[in-house]
Amino acid sequence: MLTPREVLPGAYQITLPLPFELSSVNVYLIPLETGFLLVDCGLGTAESLASLETQLAQLGVSWSQIREIFLTHTHPDHVGQAPRLLALTGAKISMHSDEKEQLARIARGPANQPAWLDEALRRAGVPRALVEGIEAAFARIKPNFPDLEPDRVWRGGEILETSLGELELIPTPGHSPGHLCLYSKQHRTLFCGDHMLKEITPNIGWLDGRDALGEFLASLERVAELEVDTLLPGHGEPFHGSQAWIAATKTHHQNRCEVILGALEAGPLTAHELVGAVWPQPLAPFHHRFAVFEVLAHLEHLRKCGRVVELPQPSHSLWSL
Repeated sequence: MLTPREVLPGAYQITLPLPFELSSVNVYLIPLETGFLLVDCGLGTAESLASLETQLAQLGVSWSQIREIFLTHTHPDHVGQAPRLLALTGAKISMHSDEKEQLARIARGPANQPAWLDEALRRAGVPRALVEGIEAAFARIKPNFPDLEPDRVWRGGEILETSLGELELIPTPGHSPGHLCLYSKQHRTLFCGDHMLKEITPNIGWLDGRDALGEFLASLERVAELEVDTLLPGHGEPFHGSQAWIAATKTHHQNRCEVILGALEAGPLTAHELVGAVWPQPLAPFHHRFAVFEVLAHLEHLRKCGRVVELPQPSHSLWSL
């Protein structure tokens, strides 16, 4: 049975189940002068809600004591349970302005796939049969993109007052458009959402009109300037060694760029074709979409750096050195 873990005085990591290969997500309970702040919500499943209720009961915390919900970002495993929690708690909810916009675009879009995501797959050269599989996978997860109207909208740099002391909102876009971390200078601790994960590198996917990888690398530099001993991530165990992690992750993305550039030495390719160069093993439609968007993010960054060019075709785009 999952049980809460005290990570700072009076603050707890609560791990909730996910029905994916990535089998759990962490939310955090932080004491306020009155009640608690909950960082992220988990996926909108009955199992996740029951696990959260059980673990709160172990701490002697009732639903009504949760007064604020803070979203690091609005991916389904972090926001899907939000409507149910808002109804149970009466709490206020907050997120970054770019997350609000992104969430609304998806929540209010078609059931199978937002048009701009469908256009990205077309441009990437993904075969229609595979697009249909991706759309079916997206339709299953779509209910976990709820149409929320936040009570507070952040820009980054604001301060939250808690019983732990001040928590600074650190803008860390890349994994999502408006990802936010919470930084306790007093405790040298970063609640880092999916910006930094102990065992895996966060997925950095293409974002419409943005250099997601470039923003992610800049966000790593921003965190590198902080005095951090402990990282409390959205998945997996708390960990240490932020500077080493940042250096290794920058190298990882540099190497991925080099793999893509190496594949393009043989001639122009689509993003879909480049997926096979990076991940030789076949991928299920759900994972193939993440892979295509990760390749597109790297291509967009390489284009910004002047190392590749996009060659638009009638039905797709080719990429070339």
